[in-house]
Amino acid sequence: MSKKSYLLIIAGIVLLVALGTFAYSQRPVVKAEGKMDGNLLVMENNSWNLQFSSALKKETVTPQNIYVEDSNGERINVSFKLNENRKTLQIQAPSGGYPSDPHQYTLHISPKVKTKWGFSYDGDTEIPFSITSKLPIIQSKEELTNYFKQILKKNKEDTEYSLFGREGNMESKSSEDSAAGESSQSGSHFSETNNQVKGVDEGDIVKTDGSYIYQLTDRRLLITKANPVKEMKVVSSTSYKENLQPHHLFLQKDKLLVIGNSWAHAHFQEDKQKSIASTMPVDGTTVALLYDISDKAKPSLLRHVELEGQYVTSRKIDSTVYLISNMYPNYWMLEQGGNPDLRPRVKDSLTGDETTPLPIQDIKYFPQSQSPNYTLLTAMNMEDPKASLNIQSYLGSGDKVYMSKNNLYVAVEKYNEDDMNGWTSSNTEIYKFSVRDGNVAYSSSGNVEGRVLNQFSMDEHKGYFRIATTKGEVWNSDSPSSNALYILDENMKNVGEVTDLARGEQIYSVRFMGDKAYMVTFKQVDPLFVIDTADPKAPKVLGELKIPGFSTYLHPIDEHHLIGFGFDTKVVDDNKATNEEPRIVRRGMKISLFDITDFQHPKETDTEIIGGTGTHSYLLEDHKALLHEPSRNLYGFPISVYHEKEGSRHELDFDYQGAILYEITPEKGIVLKSQLTEEENKHKEYYEQWEDQIQRLLYIDDQLYTVSHNRVTAYSLDDFKKENAIDLP
Repeated sequence: MSKKSYLLIIAGIVLLVALGTFAYSQRPVVKAEGKMDGNLLVMENNSWNLQFSSALKKETVTPQNIYVEDSNGERINVSFKLNENRKTLQIQAPSGGYPSDPHQYTLHISPKVKTKWGFSYDGDTEIPFSITSKLPIIQSKEELTNYFKQILKKNKEDTEYSLFGREGNMESKSSEDSAAGESSQSGSHFSETNNQVKGVDEGDIVKTDGSYIYQLTDRRLLITKANPVKEMKVVSSTSYKENLQPHHLFLQKDKLLVIGNSWAHAHFQEDKQKSIASTMPVDGTTVALLYDISDKAKPSLLRHVELEGQYVTSRKIDSTVYLISNMYPNYWMLEQGGNPDLRPRVKDSLTGDETTPLPIQDIKYFPQSQSPNYTLLTAMNMEDPKASLNIQSYLGSGDKVYMSKNNLYVAVEKYNEDDMNGWTSSNTEIYKFSVRDGNVAYSSSGNVEGRVLNQFSMDEHKGYFRIATTKGEVWNSDSPSSNALYILDENMKNVGEVTDLARGEQIYSVRFMGDKAYMVTFKQVDPLFVIDTADPKAPKVLGELKIPGFSTYLHPIDEHHLIGFGFDTKVVDDNKATNEEPRIVRRGMKISLFDITDFQHPKETDTEIIGGTGTHSYLLEDHKALLHEPSRNLYGFPISVYHEKEGSRHELDFDYQGAILYEITPEKGIVLKSQLTEEENKHKEYYEQWEDQIQRLLYIDDQLYTVSHNRVTAYSLDDFKKENAIDLP
């Protein structure tokens, strides 16, 4: 053998060793989602996820290769669910639940579990975990600080192109969930808020007690005497500072509660010769102001409460308001060498002017969440201004809320990283809390695949919890969207499901009515699905209707008829190539009357198109903007109407703004009754005016009232003629 050949052989061996070493160092890795300090804690009914850096070879995912043992070495009969990209494996609880004893388990992953290229996985191949039936409590300030240090560490790993998922909706929505609702006002002589659940009131910007109108506008609380209509006048105006934005109000006899957000500039303190932001509420506070309004001309402030963080939503049962807020502490200060107190802070005028942090023992956390925010649940009794606050604090994100008269549900979206799509929502955890007389207590939790649209995607019926979700993305062919409805029992364990609905589309509205669920999805047309949930363990699709446009809000007339409020749409192909998706153009607002008498064959029996492109109504974003006067079958809502300018693809002509009313019945269909607009607004040529936008419609006896930012106008409900109007100060 020549010297040259010998050197080539040596070089080849060195290269092979180097390649082998590199390949070994690049072995695919598996990681357990939700580990903190090497520990994994799982709620007893919840599933949990394994994240794989490379797609699994499906046939190697077997009970022999992946299994769970208890501390005695006995195998536990868990089940697995592999997602479509084969990178997330869900570990599901045993059908009968985990044994009550022991609580310690280990998941084993055999080297026989392979990638599609035949590599075994490195990383968390033996994963100890514990099962708990109660939400764990933060035990000390040091443990709380360590919680956020773990999140900082994880954030750095994510920033460095980590292949694994994280959880947490990193931006709180400080406004009410949008979509539809159900009125509980039948039989009343004045209108009430269009609530989702009868007996569970929702905060709104306008309310009435049948004599006065209470309104939040332009950072003011206005109280207007409305009845009798000829004596209509503003009796008081309470202004708020520029740093306070009121969002909702509630009424309870002679008490009124205003809820909003306040914000302040950051405060600084010296620490180790560094200027570090203190734990003052830089991002603002949720403010609750309780008034005595027995003298409408002089509302008297009884109590001022501030909770660090942003207002999410609220509900009221009897005299108790349940307020939900989210707080994101400035945990990044830990990187600057500071030692901040990261607990939520509260100020209550009942106990003085001092802002104090919540006690450590009052802070619980959702296992596996690893989300850097608090969800605060606060109960406040409006009738007793001196009653102590009940504040529950939970580490974990949640801004989708549903509430029945007995339970409150908080939906928490979890996010995973996808190589192709970045961060995508993989599933939703639901935490159930019992509520009674101002007491809030954690009850149980569960999880489902996909993300929740809003509060109307959730419902409680006959002890079961129903939830509709969308997973995947509409315009992503690699991970196309699909929709599902899941049913969970009173312990939040999945008992039934309908999945893979309307592939490539997403949910735009949901309505639950008795044993039926109605779901609207959309991409190019609007399918209305009728789903029977009478048997919670075997829900099934009964019928489907495809029509142009889509509904963002579904409102029941009776058990056989439903109104859809949404948009008309037009499919525009623009001479695209055959492999390209056509363009969908929104046109005017659309009202649809659905006949669901024959569940297998739902029908759209009448439609109404209002205006053209650019037409919009608060109703399409907030169900509380709908007026329903049941004795006249009257439905009304604010409206701003535009039309496409003739000869132009992009310019719009403004028509009018005001309110519009319809009589809607199964017998007559959709009948226009009146378009209400102030005379001076009828001739505006270019665009709508903010101050003239009608916020809400309401009725008292035989009068209809429209409430805008600058005026309250009264009309007769018999002929819609104006009876009086007053300008607001």
